[in-house]
Amino acid sequence: MIAFNRKYERHNSEVVGSIYGGRDSLYDTVSQGLMLSGATFWFLRSWASGYYVQNIGDLHRKYGDVVRTASNELSFRSPVALRDIYNHVSKDRPTFLKSDTLYTVDPSVTRPDIVFTRDPQDHRLQRRSLAHAFKSQGDLTFGESFDSLNQWRPSEWVTWLLGFISSLTFLPFINRFKIPMTLVVSVMPSYLKEKIDIHTTEKIKKRIGMGNSRDREDFFAYILRKESDNLDLVHLREQAKVLMIAGSETTANLLAATTYYLLKNPDKLANLQAEVRSAFSARDEITGDAVAHLPYLNGVIEEGLRIFPPIPFGPPRVCTGATIDGHHVPKGVVVSVDGFATTHDERNFIRPDEFLPERWIGEGFGDRKEASKPFSLGPRGCLGINLAYMEARVTMASLVWKYDWEFVNQDLDWLADVRLHLLWEKPKLMVRYHPRDEVATT
Repeated sequence: MIAFNRKYERHNSEVVGSIYGGRDSLYDTVSQGLMLSGATFWFLRSWASGYYVQNIGDLHRKYGDVVRTASNELSFRSPVALRDIYNHVSKDRPTFLKSDTLYTVDPSVTRPDIVFTRDPQDHRLQRRSLAHAFKSQGDLTFGESFDSLNQWRPSEWVTWLLGFISSLTFLPFINRFKIPMTLVVSVMPSYLKEKIDIHTTEKIKKRIGMGNSRDREDFFAYILRKESDNLDLVHLREQAKVLMIAGSETTANLLAATTYYLLKNPDKLANLQAEVRSAFSARDEITGDAVAHLPYLNGVIEEGLRIFPPIPFGPPRVCTGATIDGHHVPKGVVVSVDGFATTHDERNFIRPDEFLPERWIGEGFGDRKEASKPFSLGPRGCLGINLAYMEARVTMASLVWKYDWEFVNQDLDWLADVRLHLLWEKPKLMVRYHPRDEVATT
C-alpha cells in the first residue's frame, strides 16, 4: 500500500473507536465515542499537520470500512456508503444535511453561497440559476477575463483569494469547539479579507452595470435574470469567490497531479502522445467536442481524478438515523466517505497506488469504478463537472500535442510532499516544455 515518507507522529490508535460487525456494535461504538475526547484530538492533530488524508487512510486500513474520526463523527470507505450518504433522497430516507463542522459562514452573510448553504431549498434555487452557465471560469464569473496568460502573472484577486482560503485551514477546529465566528473573523488577516471583499464587490457592481443581455451567457447573467428584483451584494460576493475557487483550483490540482504521474510513467505519456498527435494536425483542431471521445486521454483524466482526488476528504453530512452500508447509524451522527481512502482500496481498484489509465478503457481490470466519485453525486454533486472535464481534456491534449515534456525535479515524491490545508498545497513540480520541431511555428 501507500508508503508516505513523513516526519510526524502517527495517530494514537487507542483513541479511535473501531467499528466491527453489524448494527448493535456500531450503535454502541458511537454512543461510547461521545466520551472519547481523544478522538477529537486525533482529528485536530491530523488536520493541523496537513496529513489528514494519509492518516485517515492508515486508520481505514487498520480498522476497516467504518472508523471514528472524532467523538461524534464516522468516516466510511465504500461505494455503497457513497450512495447511502450523498445520493438522491427517497420517501424512506430524508436528506442528510451538510454539517456545521465544516459549513459555516461569516455572520455578516445572511445568504450563503451555493457550496456553503445548508438549506436544500435554497441550494436548489441557486443551482437552477447557475446550471447553464459553465463554459470558462474567468469570463463566466465576471464577464471579463483575468488576462493572466497575456500578462504572464497570476491575477492579484485570485492570489489574495487563495491566501485567504489557506487562512481558513482551521475552520474544522473552530466549528468543533464552537468558537464564535465573530471572534474568528477578528483574528484572521483582515487586510486580505478587506482587499478580497472590496475588489470582488467592485467587480460585481461593474458586472451588474453590463446588464443581463442574452449576448452575455456568464454566471451573473443567469443570476441577474433570476434575481434582478432582489439582489444581495454580499451573497453575490460570496458566490463569486466560491465559484472561482471551486472551478479553478480543483482543476489546477488535477492537471498538476496528472502531469506528475505521466512524467513518472513515461510509457503512459508516450501512449497519450501517440493518441493525441495522431488525432490532430493543428492546435486549433483541439476543441472540447473533439477531445471528448479520445479513449486514452479520458482514461488519463479519470485516473488522475482517482489517484489524486481534487477534494480528497469526505464532505460531512448529518445522519437522520439510517442504515449506511449495512450499519445503522443514529440520528445526529456526522458521517462522510473519504474519497482518497476509497479509491486507494485494493478491493475497489487493483494495484490502487499505480497510475493505470488502461483501467478506464473498455472493461479495464474489473475495478469497482463507481468507487471513484471525485465530483460527489446526488443533489449536492458538483455543478461544474462537465466544464471541469472539458477544461482538463483540452488543456492536457494541447500540452501533449505541442510540447515534449522534460521532468526536471525527478526526485519529487508527490504523495509524500503534498499537504492538505482545506485545499491541497501542491509541491513544486518542475517541467520543461520543449516545442516539437514539426509544430514549432504552429
